[in-house]
Amino acid sequence: MAYYRKRAIVINRGEEKEKQKWMPAVASVSSVSTRKLASDIEKESTVSIADIMAVLYALPGVVRRYLAEGHTVKLDGMGTFRLSIQCQGTLVDSEEAVTPDQITNIKVQFVPEMQTPATGRKGKRVNTLIASDMEWHELPPKAKKASAETDGTSSTPSGSTGGSTGSGSGSGNGGGNNDNGFS
Repeated sequence: MAYYRKRAIVINRGEEKEKQKWMPAVASVSSVSTRKLASDIEKESTVSIADIMAVLYALPGVVRRYLAEGHTVKLDGMGTFRLSIQCQGTLVDSEEAVTPDQITNIKVQFVPEMQTPATGRKGKRVNTLIASDMEWHELPPKAKKASAETDGTSSTPSGSTGGSTGSGSGSGNGGGNNDNGFS
């Protein structure tokens, strides 16, 4: 189950300028550690937790190396990592004048894998990391983030009000405030 919190935004344009409106925003209930991921993967495979941990710890360095060599990195079933750059305020008048000195920021972008459902019909592409049966529940206002590392179970906030609002990804922007899904 996924959680949302109620988020107030102030409209900054049009007839409703300065009016407060409300929308849902994704709320995280915990941070899942590398060890917890490895433990869960061990239960779903024939690989030991030690081997899984070794692979997960090596992955960032290998991805970093391939990105530095000019590659994109695709993890089947997850998505693709690629570099992007920013060059603010450093436009030049000719192609010959372009240099790496113009790069002001380097970022790694992750693009989730998308698939067309196997329905035999043309369908909307879906993100492979979003469960098709996801239910949304309101996060209680006083709930605190916990770690889902110690007891091997997913931690959820106590006192949840339930109240499923159906499934979906809940993306959008709140009057110019980007909500990237992390709280």
